[in-house]
Amino acid sequence: MPREKYAKLTGLDKLHRRQKDAIRKEHEASRLRAEKMKFNPAPQPEPGAQHQSSVSPILEAMTTVSNLPFKISRTPSANLPIYESVKSGGSKHITTIRKITGDLDQLASQVQNALSLGQHIVDVRGRRKETVAINRTTRQVVVRGWRGPEIKKWAETVGF
Repeated sequence: MPREKYAKLTGLDKLHRRQKDAIRKEHEASRLRAEKMKFNPAPQPEPGAQHQSSVSPILEAMTTVSNLPFKISRTPSANLPIYESVKSGGSKHITTIRKITGDLDQLASQVQNALSLGQHIVDVRGRRKETVAINRTTRQVVVRGWRGPEIKKWAETVGF
């Protein structure tokens, strides 16, 4: 039996339901933005210049060398290390890019340009906050908001 039948709904229950509903809506909006994004795809080899190899096309695409000054290594399960998390009791949503080697500043600027984010946002109290921040200690790039699907699509089109 549902809890509502036996217990009175408290204000906290209603708040949690609103927060979960807002999170669902943000995830859906991020997924829709990722579907609408258009990038220049990574250069593909010419159809006439195909070579025979015993390596599967997926592994071959994963091992292609990029001319970018940074690299995002995949996890052991071949996924991109892009994670979404919640901080500050559910009011702060962040997306983290991990396993980066190379120039963090270049990666941050390319992600910012690809997602069409501004340099800063202004919070309720008038403070300027960076939309894309770099944690140099852990070598991670932190993006404000739920941006996982968009960043994954960008990373795959770039060649990671």
